Amino acid sequence: MTGRNRRSISRIGTPETLAGLLLILAVAGTPGVSRDRAWAAQSESGVRQESPGHGVPGPQGARSAEGEVVARVNGEPLTRAQFDRMVANPLTLRQARQELGVEEPDRKELERLAMRNLVHLRLLVQEAGRRKVTVTAKELDEAITALRRRFDDLKDFGVWIKQQGLSDPELFETVRTDMLAKRVTAALVEGVRLTDDEAREYYEARKEEITIGEEVRLRIIAVKDKAAADEIVAALRKGEDFGRLARQRSRGKRAAQGGDTGWVDSRTLPPLLQTAVGPLAAGGAVGPLKKGADEFLIVGLRGRRPLRAKSLAEARPEIERRLLPAKHQKVVEAWLTQQERESKIEMLPEPNKGRGDRR
Repeated sequence: MTGRNRRSISRIGTPETLAGLLLILAVAGTPGVSRDRAWAAQSESGVRQESPGHGVPGPQGARSAEGEVVARVNGEPLTRAQFDRMVANPLTLRQARQELGVEEPDRKELERLAMRNLVHLRLLVQEAGRRKVTVTAKELDEAITALRRRFDDLKDFGVWIKQQGLSDPELFETVRTDMLAKRVTAALVEGVRLTDDEAREYYEARKEEITIGEEVRLRIIAVKDKAAADEIVAALRKGEDFGRLARQRSRGKRAAQGGDTGWVDSRTLPPLLQTAVGPLAAGGAVGPLKKGADEFLIVGLRGRRPLRAKSLAEARPEIERRLLPAKHQKVVEAWLTQQERESKIEMLPEPNKGRGDRR
């Protein structure tokens, strides 16, 4: 379909937000918000307004009664129920706060964002049809089961569905649409990678921040029973030297070195030691720690130090995790902008408004 003389509806959110818009926003919202909508975004974007018709076939062949349709995307309806849930959802408010930088966004901005999200979702689902992306009955059942497991029992799940103003078929369709949108979004960014120049530029600007964890230097005394460990702890509290006690009492591998482990990457320590050493200051000690049935440890911390900066090759995975989401977002934004130009997007006025000006 040909484009209309208008600009993009607006910038989308993050790819993660986009992928889960229908399930997170439309389902999690509550219906029943005011129907007094002001379509400021329409006049700003140049989207054509039309009076509502008597019903337009949806993607599943369903028809919407007059007054329920608030917009059409390439002839497919967006309903007032979907719109109201989207406006009322707390995540819509959070998105608006992030985009506008204000704590209490104007009602019109919330409505603009809700409509934008619904239109973008419909464009994604339509693309799923063109690409022959599908969701099997088994996959849909598994997704519904996963959603249900967030609740204590089926009764709570049923109450929640009713609170959202959804019938069982509407819930299934909502989850199905969410899955289709995620798959299309993933397909759009498939193959999008950072270039070597992009990774190198980021690395050179921030390589001092990209270090390999932390090293710690420990001293460990290992004994076979708790009574012996308690004696050593008491001696340390009286000021006895840790190294001398390790050489005399420890049965550990480094007893001859006073229990000194040398500098080690803290991430490689066993969970027992990671937990024990975490809160220690240099010079401190902790114990006894039970290791197995017949071994108790007393652990002292000699010092901490940051590890070396990563090489570019070592840092590449972390750099990609930091930069790829934004790059993916730009790709999806560009695709949606193009789809908006090439699609017929109609915003419909309130059913009791504009009846004398039908086109």
